[in-house]
Amino acid sequence: MIPQAWLLPNLSLDAVRALQPGDTLAELEKGDLHMTGIEVLVARNWVKEEFWPRIQDTVQSGYAAEKTYTFLRAHSDRRGTRRPKKQP
Repeated sequence: MIPQAWLLPNLSLDAVRALQPGDTLAELEKGDLHMTGIEVLVARNWVKEEFWPRIQDTVQSGYAAEKTYTFLRAHSDRRGTRRPKKQP
């Protein structure tokens, strides 16, 4: 969940959904942006500049897998562990 105070005004839910993989759900509830899925993308241009350094704080389950200047990619708990490689 990204709090409403962190979001830029007039954020389009269509813009949020356009970046997400097919299994991701994105809703605006009471102004807060809620996203769930195996992988979630957060674009920097959705969040006020002063909150971008803290965006990883919004990942409530799973983990922030990658953060760049322009986006954050978060994975669910299912991708948090990797299967061991098969031995030949």
